[in-house]
Amino acid sequence: MSAPVSRTPVLDVVRRAVEAGTSVTVVGLPGSGRSTLLAQVRDAADDDGWSVVSVPGLGGGAERPLESLVLAGFVTGPTGSLGAMAAAVDGVTRAASGGRTLFLLDDVEALDDASAAVIGAVVARRGASVVATVRPPFPGTGPVERVLAGREATVLGIPVLPFEEVHRLMSELLGGQVDSDVAGRVYALSGGLPGIARSIVLEARRAGHLTKQSGGWVSRRDLWTPALAVTVERLLDGLGDDERDGLRILSVLGPSEVRSVRRLLPWSVVVALDDHGLVRFVEEEDRSLVVLFPPLLAEHLRHIGHDARGVRALDAIGATLDPGGDVEATFRRPVLGSPMRWSSSPESSAILGRILRERSATRLLVSRDAWRREPTSRNTVLYLDALLTDGAQPGIIREVLDESRRDDGTEPHRYVAFVRAWEAGYQALVLHDPERALADLARLAASAEEREVSLFDAIALHVRLVVAMDGQPGDAGAEVPGHGSSPTGYEAAPAPYLVDDESLAAPGGILTQVADVVRLVRGESLLAQGRPVDAWQEFSAVSLPETSPRQDTASLVPQAQLVSGEIVAATDRSMRLLDEARGTLEPGQIEPQGYVVALGLFLQGRLTALREHLTSIFAIGAPAPLRPTTRAGLLALASALSLLERNGPSARSLVSQLEAMRLEAAFSPLARPAPFLVALALESGRDAREAGRSAWDHVSSLADRGYVLAATFDAAILVDLWPDAGRAERVAGLAVDAQGSLLPALGRYLRAAAARSVEKLLLSVDELFDRDMVTFAVRAHVVAIGILREDGATARVTEESSRLRARVASAGEELGLLISALTPTEELTARELEVARLVAQGLSNREVAERLVVSERTVDNHVYRIFRKLGVGSREEIGRLL
Repeated sequence: MSAPVSRTPVLDVVRRAVEAGTSVTVVGLPGSGRSTLLAQVRDAADDDGWSVVSVPGLGGGAERPLESLVLAGFVTGPTGSLGAMAAAVDGVTRAASGGRTLFLLDDVEALDDASAAVIGAVVARRGASVVATVRPPFPGTGPVERVLAGREATVLGIPVLPFEEVHRLMSELLGGQVDSDVAGRVYALSGGLPGIARSIVLEARRAGHLTKQSGGWVSRRDLWTPALAVTVERLLDGLGDDERDGLRILSVLGPSEVRSVRRLLPWSVVVALDDHGLVRFVEEEDRSLVVLFPPLLAEHLRHIGHDARGVRALDAIGATLDPGGDVEATFRRPVLGSPMRWSSSPESSAILGRILRERSATRLLVSRDAWRREPTSRNTVLYLDALLTDGAQPGIIREVLDESRRDDGTEPHRYVAFVRAWEAGYQALVLHDPERALADLARLAASAEEREVSLFDAIALHVRLVVAMDGQPGDAGAEVPGHGSSPTGYEAAPAPYLVDDESLAAPGGILTQVADVVRLVRGESLLAQGRPVDAWQEFSAVSLPETSPRQDTASLVPQAQLVSGEIVAATDRSMRLLDEARGTLEPGQIEPQGYVVALGLFLQGRLTALREHLTSIFAIGAPAPLRPTTRAGLLALASALSLLERNGPSARSLVSQLEAMRLEAAFSPLARPAPFLVALALESGRDAREAGRSAWDHVSSLADRGYVLAATFDAAILVDLWPDAGRAERVAGLAVDAQGSLLPALGRYLRAAAARSVEKLLLSVDELFDRDMVTFAVRAHVVAIGILREDGATARVTEESSRLRARVASAGEELGLLISALTPTEELTARELEVARLVAQGLSNREVAERLVVSERTVDNHVYRIFRKLGVGSREEIGRLL
C-alpha cells in the first residue's frame, strides 16, 4: 500500500488526479471516513461540471448478479441473462453521458462480479475516471481490477483525523462544549477514525457514560459499552477463525515484542491481521512491538475475554510463556522490555494512551498499598499524586489528607510540610480555590520553623504566578525567602539551610529538596519578569533526586532556553525528552515537554508539524494536574490552530476550557484565553469591542504586576486583531528591555505595529524570520501590507504580497493559513468576485466573457481591478487566494 497522506489535502489530491485523467483507489478501515470523502469528491466533481455516476458496493456475489447496479438505479431487477447485461451496460452508459465522466464506487470490494464487469466495460468504452474506496487488504483480487479495466490508479491510504477534527465531530454530535480530556479518550479509543469515534460518542451518551455538566460534556466512567460490538464486528468482517483467535491472544498480551508474538501465533496470522490493518508495529532499532489497532478493538476483546475464545487465549499464553503461572495476573498488563521508542503518529499515540491509563491504575494500587503499610509523608504524596492522575474524586483525596493529619506526629514536622504544601497546591490549582490555599499557607507559615516558612512562601508565590485572582498584587519580582540580592540575582545555596545536620543538608536530603523548590519558584518568577537567561541558570541549578515524584525543571529548562531565543535548540531538546518520557512510560513529563515542543513549532511556523504534534499529545491523554499551565498552553495553541483553520466548534470548545481553568500562567508564553476570545468574536462576526477592551485591560494588568513575558505574548497576538497603540507601545518598552533575543524582537514588532510604521514593520519582519519566529514574522508582514493597502500604495502592496507569498511557499508547513488577511474579498464587488472565481478555475478572459455573456473588454477591466484590489501579480495568485 502506498504511504498514507495527510488528511487535509486528500480531497485536493483526488481532484488533481481526476483532472489529470487518473483513477484513484482510497484504502481505509471501516469507520475511517471513506464514504465521507467520496461524498466530498462527488460535490466537488458536480461543481466542476463532471458527469458523476455513484454505485454502492453492496452486492451479494455471483449468485445475485447486478445487485449493485439495481441499488444504484441502473437496472430494474437482478438477473444474470446476457440481455440484462447488455441493458445494464446501456443504462450505465446513458448515466455516464454528458462530457467528462467520473465513477464513484463505495466499498468496491463488495461489488458483485456482474456489476463490476458492467462498470469496467463502460469505463473502458468512455475512458472514464474512477474513484473507488476499499478496505484492507489491498492490493487484492476481485472487483477493483475489473472496474479499472487495466487502467493505472493512484492509491491513497486514508489518514486518521487530527485531534481538532475529532473534537469538532464530538462538539457537533453532542451539541455543546466537550472536555478536551474526554475528546482525548475518544481519540485514544478510536485511533482517530471518525466513524468509530462517532460510534463511541453516541453509545457512551446513550449509556450515560457521557454527561453534560455546567454547559460541557464530561465523563467519569469508561467510554466502552457493549453496544460497540457492532462497530468492532465491522472491523472483523472477512477474518477467519485463526485470525480471530490471534486477535484474542494479542488483546490479552497487550503490546508485545515480536519474539513473544512469534512464539504464540503463526506468522501468517500476524501478516493477515496486518494486511487487514488491525495491527501496528512500533519500531525501536532492531525490535518491534506488536499492538492492535484501533485501540477500541483491544479494549472490546478484553471486556469480553471471559468467553470461550478468551479462555482459550489465556490457556495458550500460559502454556507457551508462563507454564504454571498466574496467567491472568501476568498478561493483563503490557509485555514490555526496555524503554521503547514510540512513534509520534496519531495511531501510536492512541495506543500509548491506552497503555498509560492501564499503567496509571497499576501505579495507584502499588502506591495505595505502600501508603497503607507505611503512611510516611513521601508515600502519602506519591499516593495523592497517583489518585490525582487517575482522576479520583475530591472526596477520596480529602479522606487521604485527613488521614495524613492523624499521622502527623509519627515523623519530623519538616517532612510533613511537603504534604501540607501538596494540599495547598491541590486546593489552588485543581479545586480552583487559591484564596483558601493562600490563607492556609499563611497560617502554616506563622507557626512554622524558618526552613518550612521558606517552603510555604515559595508555594504561595507559585500559586500567585499560576492562578488568576482579583486584586492580585504586583508580585512578579517578589523575593523568594532564602535568596539574597547577589550580583547575579541568586545564590548557590540559600543561607537558612546551612545547618549542622549533614544528613538533612546532604544531596537529596530534606533541606536541599526545600532549597530546590525555592529555587524552582524563583526561576518561574524570573521567567515571568522577562529574565529568561537568569531563569535558565536558576532552573539548571535545581538538583532534585531522580526518585522525586516531581521533576518540573526538566521542561522549565528548555522553556527558559526557548524564551531566551534559542527556539530550535529548545524545541529539539524537549522533543528528545518527550521521546524519553514516552519510551519509559512517564506520564508526568509528556504534557510539560509537549507544551514546549508545541510552542517551538508554533513560533517557527511549522503548522503541519504542530497539528500532528497536538494530535499526538491529546491522543496520549497524560495530564499533569498539578502543572495546569502546560495543559493551558496546549489548549491555547490548539485554539490558535483551530482558529487559523476556521474550525469554529473546536476553537470555541478549547477556548471555553481554557477560560474555565482561570489561570494567569505568568511564566508561560501562550496560556491565557483573552486574545483568543477576541479572535473568536471577530471570526463569528460579532462586535469585538468588548472582548478587545477586556483583553487589553488584562495585558495592562499583567504589565502592572511585572509579568513581562505574558504581557508581551498576549499583546503580540492582539496587535493585529484589535490594536491599541498606547498599550502596545507600553508593553513594547518592557519587552525591548527584557533579556535574551526573543522578547526584544517581539517588542520591536509591537512598537512598529503601534506606530503603524511600514518601514519599521518590514525591518521587524526580517529580524523575526532571522530569529526563527516565522509565525510572528508572517503576521508582521501581513500588518504592513494592510497598512500599505489602506494608504493606496498599490505597487508596494503587489511587491510585498509577492515577496511574502514566495517566502510562505518556500517554507511550506501550511503557512498560507497565516495570510488569510491578504485576501480582502470583501473589497471586491459581486461581479468582480464572480470573475475572480472563474479566473481562479483557469479560464481565459475570453472564456470568462463567454460564460458571463459580456464583452472581453469588460472582463479585462474587471481583471485589472481585481489585480489592484488583491495586490496580486498573476492569475495563479488569484487561484491561491480564493
